[in-house]
Amino acid sequence: MKIAIVAPSVWYRIAPPHESKYGGAEKIVYWLCEKLVEWGHDVTLFATGDSKTSAKLVPTYPCSVFGQDNKNGQDSKNSVSWNDITDNLLCLRKALDAEEKFEVIHSHVYGDPLITSSLNGSGVQVLSTIHNSMSAKDMGWGNIILYRYAKNRKHHHFVAISKSQTIHDDAGLSYRDIVHNGIDLSSYKTKRRLKRKNDTLLCLSRIDPQKGIESAIDAAEKSGMKLIIAGRKHPGKEEEFFNDRIEPRLQKGVLEYAGEVSDKEKIKLLKVTAGVIFPSLWREPFGLVPIEAGACSSPLIGFKCGAIPEIVINGKTGFLVQPRNKYGKPNIKELVKAIKRIDQIEPKDCLDHVKNKFTADIMVENYLNIYRGLS
Repeated sequence: MKIAIVAPSVWYRIAPPHESKYGGAEKIVYWLCEKLVEWGHDVTLFATGDSKTSAKLVPTYPCSVFGQDNKNGQDSKNSVSWNDITDNLLCLRKALDAEEKFEVIHSHVYGDPLITSSLNGSGVQVLSTIHNSMSAKDMGWGNIILYRYAKNRKHHHFVAISKSQTIHDDAGLSYRDIVHNGIDLSSYKTKRRLKRKNDTLLCLSRIDPQKGIESAIDAAEKSGMKLIIAGRKHPGKEEEFFNDRIEPRLQKGVLEYAGEVSDKEKIKLLKVTAGVIFPSLWREPFGLVPIEAGACSSPLIGFKCGAIPEIVINGKTGFLVQPRNKYGKPNIKELVKAIKRIDQIEPKDCLDHVKNKFTADIMVENYLNIYRGLS
């Protein structure tokens, strides 16, 4: 098939995971392109010029925002709003205006109905994977109304990445299907077997109050476990949250912050710790951390929130507890109980579950089935 893939944003480049620290959706796009090319499809990727791919690359922007930061040592993210999607939408426009005629354009761009609403009668079929939450609380009613406007257009089709995402969809989209994210298991192998520290947990997360990092600290402390926190903190509110609430509690050898880690560093942490604690209070559409943990044979403990119950088998690949206690507070007591049972989880079960349900091959085959059915 002749397929165009449009990258999610100009913020991050598309590249092999070991060459980039950022962007879960970008990883998905990278593996999608690689597998489609490997399987003989004619794939064109519309992404920033510093991207690396086996597909034909059409630069939509000379360099990713984060890539430009790395070059000049500046932090241009301070001057660009995360909500400014103009440049991202122009990437999709470039794909739609290309001289090449594609059988399908697969967009991963947030807000793409702003562009596709002008396509009536063009014959171009656009498939959009929704990577973000579709609740009005997260998106704002303006964006919800935008997607509502697009939901009945015959040329524009939508795919969700979890059942939870469809349940909490205030736009009322008619989803073509649900395609869970998948990862390339070969990316999670290490040259030698690493010894696990059974007294240490790992919290992989952006430094955001909604991600439940304070709950992870409280639960680890009450269960007598050490904790390593790894994740990026963006300038502004996240940095303030870290400085006010997390940094004062750090203690060498007990509670440590590893900062933002590369994929190689993350895989090592996943393989040397007893398990991952993931007490997010946000409805994750489909976080990659749970399947990355499984790929490293690591159990996960977290809240029954968002898509997590679709990924973790409670009692077999980890433990999930209700996010709030009867007083409406984060359920630390149940997290502690789960942590004390973590050695009951067989590492092989964690890996087998990912092999059977969440590989890049499975994901790409599911997308191909959708491509073939578009009309």
